[in-house]
Amino acid sequence: MLSSRFRSLVIPAIAVLMIVLMVGGPVRAAEKVTQDVKVAVLPFEINAGEDLSYLKDSLPELLGDRLREAGFEVVDNAEVTRLIEEKGITSITTNTARQLGLLAGAGFTVYGSLNQIGDDLTLDARLVDSFQSTTGKKISVTEQGLINLLPAVDGLVDRMKMDLLRLDVIAEVDVEGTQVLDKDVVLMRLTLQKGDMLSAKAVNTALKNIYDLGYFDDVEVKVDTVPEGKKIVFVVKEKPRIQALGVRGSDAIDSEDIMEAISTKKGGLVNPKVLADDIRVIREMYRKDGYYKAKVTHEIEDTGTGVARLTFVIDEGPKLYIEQVVIDGAKQMDPDDIKDVLALKERGMFSFFSNSGVLKEELLDRDAAAIQAFYQSKGFIDVKVGRPEVEINDDGIKVIYQVWEGERYKMGETLFKGDLIDDRNRLLSVTSIDSLKEEDEYFDRTMLKRDVDALTNHYNNYGYAYADVQVNLKDDSEKRIVDVVYTITKHQRVHIRRVLIEGNSITRDNVILREMRLADGDMFSGSKLKRSHARLTNLDYFEKIDISPVPTGNPEEMDLMVKVKDKSTGRIGGGIGYSTYENVYLAANITEANLFGKGYNLSLNAAFSSVKTSFTLSFRNPHINDTDVGFSTEVHRRATEYSTYDKSSTGGSMSFSYPVGEYSSLAWGYTGDYYVISDVDDDASDTVKDDKGSHFLSQLSGSFSRDTRDSFRNTTTGTRTALGIQFGGGPLAGTDDFVKYTGEFGWWTPIFEEVVFHSKFWAGFLHKNFGGDTVPTDQRFELGGISTVRGYSNYAITPLDSDDSSEGGTKAFYTNLEFKRLLSKEYGISSLLFFDAGNSWKEDEMIFSSPTRKGTSPSFGLYKSVGAGINWYSPMGPIGFVYGYGMDRIGTSGRHKIEFLMGQQF
Repeated sequence: MLSSRFRSLVIPAIAVLMIVLMVGGPVRAAEKVTQDVKVAVLPFEINAGEDLSYLKDSLPELLGDRLREAGFEVVDNAEVTRLIEEKGITSITTNTARQLGLLAGAGFTVYGSLNQIGDDLTLDARLVDSFQSTTGKKISVTEQGLINLLPAVDGLVDRMKMDLLRLDVIAEVDVEGTQVLDKDVVLMRLTLQKGDMLSAKAVNTALKNIYDLGYFDDVEVKVDTVPEGKKIVFVVKEKPRIQALGVRGSDAIDSEDIMEAISTKKGGLVNPKVLADDIRVIREMYRKDGYYKAKVTHEIEDTGTGVARLTFVIDEGPKLYIEQVVIDGAKQMDPDDIKDVLALKERGMFSFFSNSGVLKEELLDRDAAAIQAFYQSKGFIDVKVGRPEVEINDDGIKVIYQVWEGERYKMGETLFKGDLIDDRNRLLSVTSIDSLKEEDEYFDRTMLKRDVDALTNHYNNYGYAYADVQVNLKDDSEKRIVDVVYTITKHQRVHIRRVLIEGNSITRDNVILREMRLADGDMFSGSKLKRSHARLTNLDYFEKIDISPVPTGNPEEMDLMVKVKDKSTGRIGGGIGYSTYENVYLAANITEANLFGKGYNLSLNAAFSSVKTSFTLSFRNPHINDTDVGFSTEVHRRATEYSTYDKSSTGGSMSFSYPVGEYSSLAWGYTGDYYVISDVDDDASDTVKDDKGSHFLSQLSGSFSRDTRDSFRNTTTGTRTALGIQFGGGPLAGTDDFVKYTGEFGWWTPIFEEVVFHSKFWAGFLHKNFGGDTVPTDQRFELGGISTVRGYSNYAITPLDSDDSSEGGTKAFYTNLEFKRLLSKEYGISSLLFFDAGNSWKEDEMIFSSPTRKGTSPSFGLYKSVGAGINWYSPMGPIGFVYGYGMDRIGTSGRHKIEFLMGQQF
């Protein structure tokens, strides 16, 4: 039996021989055949107007030229004319045409007429075989207008080719023998189609295409004669079907992951091309995991029954790490400093866990660019970094970066040219690169982009929406300084013609428009455009927000297209949560944050735990009748167990708000709350015991806040300031007479990569109101827990009375200093490191004093803690895990505190 490889070479030749035998003569390439066919073009009758009579001579010449271009040999027109005159032929018939063909040595003659009927031109021709006694074959072609005479002649030549070459027409193409593979897969790859002329070249091309599919061991060709021409049938023999598919030798990578990544599947056919691709895929999987010496082969167990078992065999070899990163050419800079900016690191102590030191080849070019940027930030304006070289050895990987440092330049002058709308000093205050000269620092190219953006935004804010800023560097190689020249083209000022809204199917237009800082007729401003986007984002009503300028045809005007995609703002939820203070609790909520698409917020919340039960119904309208005045109201019912007493309350509040500028607002409101203090423990403080019983809180409150955060959830920059005062009792009646002041300041700023520094400072002060004898227990300050000073139990940081019972303070302060890093923006996961400090002091204690409590006295008067945590904004609510270490002991309680929060909080 012939091998598959031998058959693949011999079959095309056999196919050609079969066609030769079936067609009845040698089938050669068209170019060779046409050279052996000689045609005599006889005169044509012209049945048209006098203006076309010239075609009697030119039409035979034109037809002859087109036949020559098609590769045929054509008898010269002068020779045809000579033979006609010599024989005295006055009219052309089939017999005279045959006679003239024999005399001229031509195998075929063609004659006919050109007929014009209206705009239609018809070429009626008769093709006569000089060696047969038939009447020849009539061929007609019709085109419209004289302009299409040449296409008509070309059409006539195409129709004549079949008879001139004695080729057969393909009437049908079919495939037989497929069992697993659909035969349409084969037919779609064939260039051989119904209506084509049959030739050995076309069949050979079809055979090659079928073999290239890779699914067949053998292919045969059958040619049958049918009334319409020839039927071509490709008879195929499929490779074995994969009955079982497996992987052997995969320890580092799960075999299921490999099976999912490859294209070969169980039930398919064995295909060498697909197998080769799969082997490359598996090798790449191992390379990405550090196994650069991994070898992948395959085994096929063919039972001879048309099915086979395919196994990928893997020899993983050792896992290789980056053992050395070489910065070749680093002379003026420390290579260790350069390595700090690289994503690919050398193998370290914890590489086994962190997977650091694994070569990820897609990061090589990134690191080369990072090296170049590092040098350019240090004054090397001509630095060049070569393509990384990787050496994979048996004991590890070596990565080499070739560096040509060049000369190092210091910062020179900062100059401005072009359309300047401010003096140089004002523009210098916008940019930052001039500070390098003041500090005698080296030039930093990375600052240029920030400065270009800052200048562009500065001009945008004056209405120059299309301002263009170009940068020129003028280096002095002798002094080794670089001057920076910003060339500014402001173009024309632009006004907003219209603000258009698109895509909002739920949210009403007015809700969007009232958040826009740009309106119809306003001058364009880049900062207001950015602020509009931030305000729409903070609404949290939309999945997508895009604000883009739309040209109007007038260079001094533009439209703003606000495209949004509403998201679901209603939520019915519930779940089980856990915290170390409340233990297990149940929560349920019904919330609509964008009620009726008007921006109203309506919420009903309930929570149940071992120490607290809470029901709250709240409503908020941020803009009454689209004004800047906002309104909120709330009713609640709560019961809470504290360490030495229980409290139950029923009440409600209403408040109003009004913006003061873009980032600030004022708020004021009234709260009425009936509450009862009961189940007071014997060891409770005298203050708590005195307050046992029923109370009615009647309180006015006012606050000022300023919030410049870029995002309310994942803040990276900005500040938040809040100042508040609560006035209870006195002329408002009620049982609780007090005045309470609170202040808070938070600051966020990015420091490196994805890390954000957040600092928060909070302080409170409380005193008696008119007619009051004591400060109410319910208003006193007690710190500790996940929301104030982590690392200590809830309410553990509190003043004590003479019997060491918790009394609560009238003064309090705490601070949180955090380093936060967003681990996953998509899932809302972030990590943090923190330092907290705080304390609460009673009436006779000074703020920041260090009173002794249960045997301890904290330094600086503050209880301090350090720790780390993970936060996740999960679909069921926030989940947080915080470990805190109390640096100052409180009594005999432990200094290690784990806080775990899961579920929605109310």
